[in-house]
Amino acid sequence: MRLGRALLRPRPRLALLDEPFRGLDRGQRRALLAAARETFRAATLLCATHDLAETLDFPRVLVLSNGKVVEDGAPSELLAREGSHFAALLRAERSLAAQFESSRAWRRLKIDDGRLIDGASCLAHFSQRGSFAQRAELGEAE
Repeated sequence: MRLGRALLRPRPRLALLDEPFRGLDRGQRRALLAAARETFRAATLLCATHDLAETLDFPRVLVLSNGKVVEDGAPSELLAREGSHFAALLRAERSLAAQFESSRAWRRLKIDDGRLIDGASCLAHFSQRGSFAQRAELGEAE
C-alpha cells in the first residue's frame, strides 16, 4: 500500500524500501526491485534487506551490526576487503543456499502454472534450470 502511494508521488527525493518484496520468489523480487530502482532513479533510494544477493547491484552498501554501521562501500570493494563483514555474510548466505539444495530434510514444493510440483518432479524442474546456489547468485532462485 505504501509503495503504491509512493509511486503516485511526483518526483520523490527519498524512497525507503524495507524488505519491500519479502514473500515473493527471488526472481519476482529481483524484477520488482529493478523496476523500483528505475522508478526512483532520481531519488535517494534506501533499501533494507537481509537478502545480500539483492545488494550486489547497488552502488553502495551499508552493513549494520547491533544498530551500528560496521562497513560502508561498493559491494565489489567490500567483497575484496580482507576481513569484510559483507563478504563473510554473503559467503554464509551462499553456503546455506548450497546446503539447502543438497539436503533431503526439506520438502521441496513449487507452484508452476497453477500446479503444485512436489518432490522428485520439483528437483527435476530445478536441475533443468541450474542449481539453486547458481540461480541464487544470479537472482533467479525460486
